[in-house]
Amino acid sequence: MANEEHLALLRQGVEAWNEWKANNPDIRPDLSFATGSGIIIREAKLSGVDLSRADLSRADLSRADLIGSNLSEAHLKEAYLSEADLIGANLCEAYLGGADLIGSNLIGANLTEAYLSGADLSKANLSGADLVGAKLIGAKLSGTNLSGAKLTGANLSGAYLKEANLKGANLKDANLTGANLTGANLQRTKALDTNFNKATLTGACLEDWHTNSTTNLEDVICDYVYLGAEQQERTPTQGKFAPGEFTKLFQKALETIDLIFQNGIDWRAFFVAFQKLQIESSTLGLSLQSLENRTNGAFIIRINVNPEVNKEDIENHLRQEYESALKSINKEYRYQLQASYEQIALYRQQCADLTEIVRVLAMNPVNVEIKALTEDKTVSDASMNGQSGSNLVRFANPIQISNSQLSIQYDYISRQTQNLRETAARIQKLLQQLEQNYPTSTPLEKQIVVLEVVKKIESNPALKQWVVRIVNEFDTQDLKKLVDHPLVNVLMAALEGYLEVD
Repeated sequence: MANEEHLALLRQGVEAWNEWKANNPDIRPDLSFATGSGIIIREAKLSGVDLSRADLSRADLSRADLIGSNLSEAHLKEAYLSEADLIGANLCEAYLGGADLIGSNLIGANLTEAYLSGADLSKANLSGADLVGAKLIGAKLSGTNLSGAKLTGANLSGAYLKEANLKGANLKDANLTGANLTGANLQRTKALDTNFNKATLTGACLEDWHTNSTTNLEDVICDYVYLGAEQQERTPTQGKFAPGEFTKLFQKALETIDLIFQNGIDWRAFFVAFQKLQIESSTLGLSLQSLENRTNGAFIIRINVNPEVNKEDIENHLRQEYESALKSINKEYRYQLQASYEQIALYRQQCADLTEIVRVLAMNPVNVEIKALTEDKTVSDASMNGQSGSNLVRFANPIQISNSQLSIQYDYISRQTQNLRETAARIQKLLQQLEQNYPTSTPLEKQIVVLEVVKKIESNPALKQWVVRIVNEFDTQDLKKLVDHPLVNVLMAALEGYLEVD
């Protein structure tokens, strides 16, 4: 219950309250269950105050400092909270129906199960806020920052979200029926099982948003969207979507994953990762659909997947495997080509050149259709096939990489594993042979054996080249695991030092 002394101080006015608060920074005021309906406490210092279950309906708290305050289950119907500072505040299950929160700061605030229907949150900052299960029916969220916000299961039906920033927000199971998302930023938004029925998405940015087969896009109202940030990659390039065309286009896209590479691509690493995932998870239905160069320099690989799978998990897994393969291949490139990282980066940019890709594909009996879209395409053609200024290679039939005849496919994993094992066997044999002629009881004797192994490798150019390549290409820990000999750790340390000097 509210502390009567604290409540009396608040009723004396903001000036008296703020002075007392400044002089007693260690006291956490208790105003829980307090009744302050209609009270004017504009710019009051209420940070950290317990206002849980307080009745502050129609109270004027505009520009108040409520950082970290506890307003859980508080009654704030039609309260004035414009420009209030509510960073990290607890508004769990609070009633804020019709409240004025224009320009308020709610970064990281807890609004789970809060009632915000009819509230005005225009230009408010809700970045990283927790709005799981919140009710925002008909709420005004024009220009509101909801980046990274958790809106799982939230009800935003009829909400006005024009030019709202929902970048990276989680809209899983959210209801946006009839919501206005004109010009909204939905970059990397998680929209799994989300209901967009009859929502307006004209001018929205949909770059790398995540949807699935149960994302409802029926009867969406949309003239055009952007598939790139900052109004890049307009789709369609000219004119408007025909009625129902947006739904048809993006419902089909629910069965694909777009892997975007901003700085070129290493095909060898990609196919290693892709083939590994195909083998490990044969039920995913993975196949290549198309390759695309966008005008902003990004290179996109579009992959077909079964519509019911979690696309985000697959994308993350593919990227992890790609980076892992890339790390190993980088060592090989630098050794074989004596190339700098800058040269390798240039090579990967060139690998994203569709002209070169088409040249390679033309050497193989793979049926592909190549499209370079122009602005005289009809709206239907342009919207379904790509953007003006971008080049697209679309596979007429999905290609299963495991059966593909592409020359750029590598059986990399098995071949490299075999190379590693052969090197380990040769090193182990050398150690065993020398162990028969040299004692290994003392540290010095062990060092002598190791040096003899290094000499043997040095005197055999073919063996030296083989060992140098393996040591540069692989993590030496992998080699150590395969050499069954007590001197392997000393030997690998000596080899690494020898190669650095060499």
